[in-house]
Amino acid sequence: MLPNGGDALPRPEYPRPILQRAERFNLNGIWAFRHDPEDRGLSARWFDQAQWFAEASEPIMVPYPPGSPASGVAAPPSSAVVWYQRSFDRPQWSACGVLLNIGACDYTTDVYLNGHHICRHGGGYTPIQCAIEHVLKPEQNQLIIRVADADTWQQPRGKQAADTRWPIDYDPVIGIWQSVWLEPVQHNYVTSLFSRFELTPQTLQITVKMAERCAGEVSVELLLEQQRIATERVDFGGRDEVTLSLSIDNPQLWSPTNPQLYDLEIVITDAGGQELDRVSSYTGLRQVHCSAQSIFLNGEPVYLKGVLDQGYFPGGWYTALTDDALRKDVELTKAMGFNFARKHQKIEDPRYLYWADKLGLMLWAEMPAGRIFSTQLTTALVQQWPRALIRDRSHPSIIGWVVFNESWGIWHVAERSEQRHLADALYHLTKSVDPSRPVIGNAGWEVSSGDIWAVHSYDQVDGALGERIQRLQNSPQSFVAEIGRPRRGALAGADPSALPMVLSECGGFGFVAANSGPDYADPDFAYGDMATSAAAYAQACAQLLAEIRQLPQLNGFVWTQLTDVQQEVNGLLTFNREPKVAPTLIKQMVEGAGEQG
Repeated sequence: MLPNGGDALPRPEYPRPILQRAERFNLNGIWAFRHDPEDRGLSARWFDQAQWFAEASEPIMVPYPPGSPASGVAAPPSSAVVWYQRSFDRPQWSACGVLLNIGACDYTTDVYLNGHHICRHGGGYTPIQCAIEHVLKPEQNQLIIRVADADTWQQPRGKQAADTRWPIDYDPVIGIWQSVWLEPVQHNYVTSLFSRFELTPQTLQITVKMAERCAGEVSVELLLEQQRIATERVDFGGRDEVTLSLSIDNPQLWSPTNPQLYDLEIVITDAGGQELDRVSSYTGLRQVHCSAQSIFLNGEPVYLKGVLDQGYFPGGWYTALTDDALRKDVELTKAMGFNFARKHQKIEDPRYLYWADKLGLMLWAEMPAGRIFSTQLTTALVQQWPRALIRDRSHPSIIGWVVFNESWGIWHVAERSEQRHLADALYHLTKSVDPSRPVIGNAGWEVSSGDIWAVHSYDQVDGALGERIQRLQNSPQSFVAEIGRPRRGALAGADPSALPMVLSECGGFGFVAANSGPDYADPDFAYGDMATSAAAYAQACAQLLAEIRQLPQLNGFVWTQLTDVQQEVNGLLTFNREPKVAPTLIKQMVEGAGEQG
């Protein structure tokens, strides 16, 4: 039985809503799976012995990661190699090419088709796409995937526990955790889109990137409720990328209270007028910028009433069981009065971003951290972070990028110039890939570069929070925390006092509800005090949110956190998404925090 209780393939919705083609072939469902704890599969040529492999394997439900109940297989060791296999017939498509897509697979992925090595991909969060037509057969194609994950903090892994585990870390992930599908293309095709709106002079810019240089042209049509609003056509001029500008009269602006989306239709033709590719997308017309210690959305100051969201799900762990579960997380967040979520230490499923776009929830997207500064970590961040930016930079819900969190992986950024150079370089790299959004260089403390000053403090309701915020505003080099050593608000020579300030982690009160379920470890962990009753928990939250409301320095806050996860019991909801306190009561507390937005 599949996780949705029926016979349909799991996660049947289109996995990449920001760039869709009319045809695709869903490869989710039952695959063959095998652990390889001794890493002998390569020498044994498992990639070339599909029939033997299938007989020696067990079934796994893709795209749920091993160890999650929905996958149907036990978790491998934290340092492991796993293999996947399935067969398929080539779909009857007229296009000459076929692309294999894997939404995300953790961590180093090797793809084999009919015994041929097709591609290798490093990283656990960004999409894999490879052309397979050169080895594709009409029938009985054998697709085999090897995935290796090292038990090390020298690679980006976010909150996944490695060789050492903090109280805030969770069980690790390995293998496929987003959808797998095929799609037909011609010899040249669109690989990415980037749409960005400028309020003045009401212009939408769209950048179209092709797989190869193109001698043809691109046509873009903007529609609202099936009515054409604007159209433009531009020649590639032999390049693989081109940018168009569309002027829009009376734009319907995107915001949390009015999440209006426009449809986009993009058609690529070659020099002879033959169609090369046709993709559908959407966009939200909105502009976000920072000025005069404020954050502006569409030219108006906005106050961020946010919640920290780890993005772990019952049954599927890194993967929501259904698309509806992703939608419900957005709806629950908004139902509690939040207009904003910080997706913490995980590059989220594009379907979550789609629902945030459609339902109107502002987001910060964040690069998962490693914790050991090294050549390996530096190289991984420089390679993987731009891929995430390119994948997600067209989503209107994302109003900021977070590069580092609390100096994770750059622990000595205050003393070692190479670590500070990395922090500054990634800030500038982010701005080069996407100049349309604010960037938070290092959330928490030790700010060097950035557009928003993101401060973390779990001070409670005795006035200490207000005193800390005022002290930081007066002296950015003041101490914020003791993590390994004293951490200052800003590094020497950096002065973020002119930037908008957001309290991007706070709260953290713990409470174990009676309906918590089996997902809690012992001992329970929370950043703040542990409440003994729902009433005491609600009172503590109300008092701190009232104090936050009185801090004029702040442009917003991020409450820790949306749900409990394993030993962390500081969620407003249990891991099973049951409220600890009535959402209407939380909404009253949250909506009183801040006067804008």
